[in-house]
Amino acid sequence: MNIHGHGTGQRIHVGFSVLELMLTISVACILLLTGIPSFQAFSRQQSMKAAVGSLQNDLLMGRSEAVARNTRIVACPGEPASGCSGASNWAGGWIVFTDRNADQQFQSDETIVRRGQTPEHVHIQGSQGRTEVRFLPNGSAPGSNGSITFCGLGGPAEARKLVISNLGRIRRDKAPDIDPAICPT
Repeated sequence: MNIHGHGTGQRIHVGFSVLELMLTISVACILLLTGIPSFQAFSRQQSMKAAVGSLQNDLLMGRSEAVARNTRIVACPGEPASGCSGASNWAGGWIVFTDRNADQQFQSDETIVRRGQTPEHVHIQGSQGRTEVRFLPNGSAPGSNGSITFCGLGGPAEARKLVISNLGRIRRDKAPDIDPAICPT
């Protein structure tokens, strides 16, 4: 770009030299390359938080509904169309429903309170032999204390779990002792 001075007859050249442009591009590339791994780790952590938070909120809603409706509520891995899967793997999604006949299985005349889906690359596994979480009208969760573990691409170091007590209390915790074989790769 040429700019003429005020009546001096001089031309002033404004712009970037090739060297300045290359230096700017190099600095931008270095910043980008150092930021990508941090962004990926942040993204993995947020995905894990979302998965844990989603199931925890649905379980808390189920407990609250059990007390408010004075009825039994069941949360289990499964779909509304097929009901509870009967497995302890929650990664395919879950349903929370009123269990009017106390059989721990979803029927068409029972109400779905919540339906949840798992984010990609997060594996969710319940305690062995514990295929559902039940809440009684007083808010308690009968049976033994249970846990549901979450493992993502960050491996055991970033694994989390929900612990459900007999009183119905649900808390988050770290799960570094999780079997690495169940973590997605």
